[in-house]
Amino acid sequence: MLVLELLGTLSLRNETPPVPVSAQQKRSLGLLAILALAGRQGSPRDRIEAYLWPESSAPLARHSLDQTVYAIRHALGSDFILSTGRELRLNPDLVQVDAWEFEEAIRARQWAAAVERYKGTLLDGFHFTESREAESWIDAERARLLREYQKAVEFLAKDAAEAGDHARSVTWWRRLANSDPLSASATKQLMLALAAAGDRAGAVKQARLYQELVRQELEIESDAEIEGLAASLSNPAITETAVPGMHEEASRDRLASTGHSADMPPNRSPALPTVTGPIKGKEASRDRALLYAVTPLAILMAGAAIWGWMRPVPPKPVSRYQLVVDSTEAIVRSMPWSGRMELSPDGSRLAYIGGPRSQLLIRSFNELYATAVPGTEGVVTPFFSPDGSRVGFLEEEKVRMVPISGGSPITITDSLTGVAGASWGPDNVIYADASGPTGLLRVEAKPGAKPETFTVLDSARGEVDHAWPDALPNGKGVLFTIRYNGTKGTKGRTSYAIAVADISSGKHRVIVNDGMFARYATSGYLLYVNTNRTLMVVPFDQNSMNVAGEPTALTEGMRVGLSGSADLTVSRTGTLVYATGAGEGEQELVWVTRDGKQQAVDADWPSSYLGFPALSPDGKRVAVARVASGVSSINIWVKRLDRGPSSQLTLDENQNFCPVWTADGRSVTFSSGSAKGAVDAWTKRSDGSEPSVIQLHEKGNLYNPRWSPDAKWLIFNTDIASPGAGDILAIRPGVDTAPVPVVASRFSEISAVLSPNGRWLAYVSNETGADEIYVVRFPNKGSAKLAISTGGGTEPLWSHRGNELFYRDASGNFVAVEVNTSPTFSFGRAHKLFPAAGFTSLRFTPQYAVAPGDRRFLFVRPLETSTPDKLIVVENWFEELKAIQRK
Repeated sequence: MLVLELLGTLSLRNETPPVPVSAQQKRSLGLLAILALAGRQGSPRDRIEAYLWPESSAPLARHSLDQTVYAIRHALGSDFILSTGRELRLNPDLVQVDAWEFEEAIRARQWAAAVERYKGTLLDGFHFTESREAESWIDAERARLLREYQKAVEFLAKDAAEAGDHARSVTWWRRLANSDPLSASATKQLMLALAAAGDRAGAVKQARLYQELVRQELEIESDAEIEGLAASLSNPAITETAVPGMHEEASRDRLASTGHSADMPPNRSPALPTVTGPIKGKEASRDRALLYAVTPLAILMAGAAIWGWMRPVPPKPVSRYQLVVDSTEAIVRSMPWSGRMELSPDGSRLAYIGGPRSQLLIRSFNELYATAVPGTEGVVTPFFSPDGSRVGFLEEEKVRMVPISGGSPITITDSLTGVAGASWGPDNVIYADASGPTGLLRVEAKPGAKPETFTVLDSARGEVDHAWPDALPNGKGVLFTIRYNGTKGTKGRTSYAIAVADISSGKHRVIVNDGMFARYATSGYLLYVNTNRTLMVVPFDQNSMNVAGEPTALTEGMRVGLSGSADLTVSRTGTLVYATGAGEGEQELVWVTRDGKQQAVDADWPSSYLGFPALSPDGKRVAVARVASGVSSINIWVKRLDRGPSSQLTLDENQNFCPVWTADGRSVTFSSGSAKGAVDAWTKRSDGSEPSVIQLHEKGNLYNPRWSPDAKWLIFNTDIASPGAGDILAIRPGVDTAPVPVVASRFSEISAVLSPNGRWLAYVSNETGADEIYVVRFPNKGSAKLAISTGGGTEPLWSHRGNELFYRDASGNFVAVEVNTSPTFSFGRAHKLFPAAGFTSLRFTPQYAVAPGDRRFLFVRPLETSTPDKLIVVENWFEELKAIQRK
């Protein structure tokens, strides 16, 4: 069933299939919003026409409404909008409306359910700019629903307080105060709740924040009662008596909101008699005596107040809990190469990758739901700017960012970077993982910036990769993880160390052995995970960039990934979030039908990493790049489908990937490279009966080898870091002495694949600024290319019959385009088959294979484990560190 969300950002969503674009246009969404707000009874046509087309004549407005209704019915079904005479209404059997569910919960006095459905102000950011009448109606509805929400929150706050759950009461009062920051009543209630929970300092801080906000926004002095309450809470000598009194005042406030005595103003004492003449005789003596008696008391009270302000603030309670996420916003399953989450510097927000479209979600801890960032489907590894106003994220070869306040993602760079970590330094430079096993890069945080090398591998010490940077807040250095080859530790197994690089020179040194994914805590500690999956903490001096003590174990069973990744983040304010789980985030092969149904190939064949699946010509075997558990190198494996035996084809310590079958199905060609040498093309018999032979060696790296159907041509990609930014070349082995360019320009041309008849080449180019799919005649004799995709496209593959071209669009959908390859090339409509953001993807070459018959596809997905990951949140974790230090 479709879900129409009015509370918060206006959206129309569906699990599968995705909502057609035509139903998500502003005018269509505006019509759906009006019908939803009108309730189940609907709205008259003339009112809708006045709201949406106020400047149009009656006939034109009527025509425009008919066209919009037709477009929605065409996209969502003929009975999605029902007509009754001159009335239009939504079909409640086909759509869920969050505002309807919210009001039903309010009427049933189901306060918690109502609060859960209220994700934000009504139609936040959506405006009917052409109609004042519509805007006025929306504003009235917005205010009404907000009042209902505040009523529900207030009830939950009082209920928690009466049950003695003061921490929960604080949470509810804080939500109420956040919904109306200028409300004196809500601020007082929050202060009282904080005091009842033992957090007097927090209550006083809340008063100061309110006072500053009132001065800035209203340019008036703040509420005298809030100032008085703050003063009393600052004085421990009178706190015990002051707080109950304030509770009574709060009660009087609530009574005053409904009515009060006409003889006495609310919350005011009866007026004292006014004395207008001089005081003489006994009255003067009495007043002097009273003055002498009161003065010492005043001095004592002043001293007590000063002591209350200067005394040490009691330690904040450490709160530890498991973060519960709505099933529609669940964090993606663990990923071996990339990151999943990051806390904002102030600890108020968690950015993570999740939801059915594997997109960037941002959740405030005082909200029940996260906000999805449009245009981020399939991205990974979120990270925040130092001031928390922007969040960055990674894609293959791309670093992008988006403002927290909203807006479209901005590309910082689209070359050279990888996905294994990024950190935004105080110098406004982003330190990032590089594409492939190499050192770190750095790039200025501005659109169009060019990355440059930051660290260099020390191959003499066995270093094969640098990843997971964390810039120190003092701007002197960057922490990161070193991955070693098998000779550094146990033969064939991965080992790690934590290093720090000097920002000015890029030179690095190891500071912790057997450690990965270091994160600096501003209290002067270093968090990291060892190879036993234990979370460790050790004192660290960021000025000298040296470890300053012995490590201590905090917890076991951390979720770690293949390249040293972990789910671990800590804010400057002392909030810690980490994940425990089953281990390395293994992956599996899965069959996916054209309607998106999934079935695992072999549940007994999981791997730490799987990539580049290639089906043999008969479809009975798969060649795939694989990392077996506990092994560092990537090797080519051949497996008989589905649950048949498997064998490791490559046995060296090189990194082997991009396998492709020869036309006769007897051999596999693949790319292979070491940490020191170039990446070459090799071929080996698929049964392993003969040694590998080098197929092609060039000065630069060779990727994505592909044979033509007649086995005469070998097509490949050059490195995008080489001159030309990556080109498509071809050679006829045994005929040509050197490769010839097929598609070569100053842009990146990648992921080349030939049609089954060998006459047409599909590939990806970023010549428009975005990756798109193109087709050109092969061999290319200067013929014109045809643009196939228009909204972004990567990973093209042809159907076996040659009548379709498959690819992924920029939203992560798997798309099929109708094509004709003979006698000339033409193409027709594109069909979105299913969402594919949850499967492994790679910009450079397809991470799926098409089965014979073109009815199903072989993808790679994260393995569902029997032990689900748990997200643990520890608030005020620095207090726990102090206790460790005292030991």
